[in-house]
Parts: sequence; structure tokens; C-alpha cells
Amino acid sequence: MDVSIFFPAGASGDWASWVARAVSLVAGVWLLWSALRSAVVVMLVPRPTYPPLVRLVAHTTRAIFDVFARRCRTYPELDRVLAVHGPVTVLFFLGMFLGIFVASFGCIFYGIGGLSFSHALARAGSSMTTLGFDEAHGLWGMAVMIVAAFMGSTVISVFIGFLLTLYAAYTFRETGITELALLTGEPPWGPEMLVRAIRTGGGLGEPRDLEKWITWMCNLRVSHYIYSILNHFRSPLPRRHWVLSILAILDAAAIRIAAGQGAPDLALVRIIAEGSETLQMLRRSQMERFASIHDYEPLGTWDIEAEILSPDHHGKPTPDPGITREEWDWAMQFLESNGFPLKSARDEAWESFCWLREHYHNAAYYLASELCAVPAPWSGPRPKMHREAAVTLWPELGGRHPAGPRV
Repeated sequence: MDVSIFFPAGASGDWASWVARAVSLVAGVWLLWSALRSAVVVMLVPRPTYPPLVRLVAHTTRAIFDVFARRCRTYPELDRVLAVHGPVTVLFFLGMFLGIFVASFGCIFYGIGGLSFSHALARAGSSMTTLGFDEAHGLWGMAVMIVAAFMGSTVISVFIGFLLTLYAAYTFRETGITELALLTGEPPWGPEMLVRAIRTGGGLGEPRDLEKWITWMCNLRVSHYIYSILNHFRSPLPRRHWVLSILAILDAAAIRIAAGQGAPDLALVRIIAEGSETLQMLRRSQMERFASIHDYEPLGTWDIEAEILSPDHHGKPTPDPGITREEWDWAMQFLESNGFPLKSARDEAWESFCWLREHYHNAAYYLASELCAVPAPWSGPRPKMHREAAVTLWPELGGRHPAGPRV
């Protein structure tokens, strides 16, 4: 039987050559499977899964940008550097996938044909790009070339769709942040949102507004949990950040429930439950992206709502809300001086606020620190931004802040 229809001329050789080509063929198939699996997981599978190649890219890009970030002396400079972190990581994925596909098909061509390894890589590049500057011989060679051409065009097409999905989710997120900016201030802060809501007649009061922010947070939770790279896509303006916008909404709702006069709308409880689950799930996604951490299970929305509506705090110490009592008292003075109706029982309000904020402040502080969000009140420390710690800006409302801390 004439085997030349399966293998090109020159494929014969000594045993050492056969072994080398067999190893190359197996390595090429393994590389192709690994890259294909990672590409499908990153761009098509609608859940956060992180194979080794994905974690390698995540660690590599973070290490590179950490080097540049450490050289920044001001927050605007840091924000400019980190603004390209997300897009560069996405392009890094494309380059990695295409490079591994070319290398894997090069190993396969080398394994099935009598080519030098450099010639095999050139043939793989010709096949993947469909340029056709090299021609395959033999049945297996032509079959591999067809598969390589299909893989090249498919990966590029899927990547284009992946980019469109990312930027559609990013645009929706930033539209919500832009709408919130008038209420929350820049950088966002919960007490300021309450005061601005009084002045503008919106925010946390109208059912339509409550449903709008619940929908926005739920959409953000789904998109950013599936595609955690969106966490690193920063807002167009440096004093805006999605983590701080969510935190401001939750703080405003918690203050309204704990310290506001009158019976609070039960939709505020749902806002805290939905927002808390959003932050907890995205913290888990961010942690798993860089390490195999599976021991942190966020509470579901129903569990959070049950804890808020049916609290059992008897005999339990008041949890740490992530802010001091002095900061709380200062904010209450700020609210009162700007016409927000408060309960007279401040100690009781403080304790209720602590229990409400326990559900979300740790997750919010973690994300704000990891993503280097703009320094803002009630948003936790930024270890990576130690130069900015002393110049945190409190939002201004026409000079109507009471005397108090400004750091």
C-alpha cells in the first residue's frame, strides 16, 4: 500500500527522529486542546471558570501593571495607567490563543511530515491566517491545514463577538454610574446621595427609582460574574467607580432604614440584599480569578433579606461596620444640617446600621482595594495607594458640610 497519500515524502527517518516527531505530535494535540478549552471557557461558557492558562494571563498582566502602578505618585496618574489594564488583558488573551494555536499546529505538522520545525511553524501560520503561502502534501497534512484554517477564522470571529459582549455590558454599567453621579457625588458617598435625593426629588424614595437601581445591580452582577475581566475596565472619569456607586446606594439605603424617620420602604431591604449579593459574588469571582479559592460561599438574596427582616442579635456583640462612630456621628450631623429627617435614638440607629452594613462592607472594601478605586469616604483603605491615603476628598455640597474631619 502506498502510504504517500497519508504522509508526505521525507517523513521517514531513524528511530530517534520518529520518537521526536511522535512526541511533537502528542504535544501539539495537547497544546491545541488546552488552548481550545481555555478559549471556550473565556469567551463562550456563561460562568466563571479559570483554567491554568487563564490564571497565567491574569497573574502576568497584574504583575506588569503593578510594576507601573508603584511608580505613580498621584491617583489621576494611577488611574491613567490602570485604565488600559482590562483592554490589554483582553488583547493578551487573543495573542496567547493565536500563538498557542500556531505552536500546536506547528508541532502537529512537524509530527506528521518530514519538515523542519521552522518550516512546520511557517506552514501553521500560513494555515491559521489562510494566507496560503505554503502548501501541504499528503492526506493528513491537508486535513490538518483545513482544520487550522477553520480554527483561525473561528477564533477571530468569536473574539469579535466577545468584545461586543464586553463593551455592551460596560456601556450599560457606565450609563447607570453616569445617572447616579448627580445623586451620589464624585467620588460617591451614601449620605450625600440622601441629601441630593431630597434636593432633586429622586433617588431613594420613588418606587421607579428603587426598581431601576435594583435592575442595574442585578445586571452588573450577572455580567461581571460571568466576565470578571470587566472588573478591571475603569470608568471614563477618574472620580467614578462602579464599586463605590454600589456602596453609596447600599449605605444610603442602610441609613434610611436605620436612622430615617418613618417606616422605611421594604424595597430598601431588597436593595441591600441584591447589592450585598452582588458585591459578595464579585469578590468571590475576583478571588478565584487569581487563586483556587472555593471555601467562600456568598449568602443568597433570600438569606440576606431574612437576616434583615427577622434579626436575631440577642446577646451578640455589635459587628464592625467598617467605619468609626465618629465618622457616623459626623455624617448624621451633615444629614441633619441639610434637612434629612433623622430619628432621635442615635445609639439605636448606629447599632442597626452596623448590622445592616455587615452584609456588604467587607466585600466592597476588598474590591475597592483590589481594583484601586478612587479614594472616597466610607470605602476602606487602599494599601496599593498609600500615597493617596492622606488626600482623600470628601464630597462637597455647596459648602453646607458641618465642621468635621476632611480625610
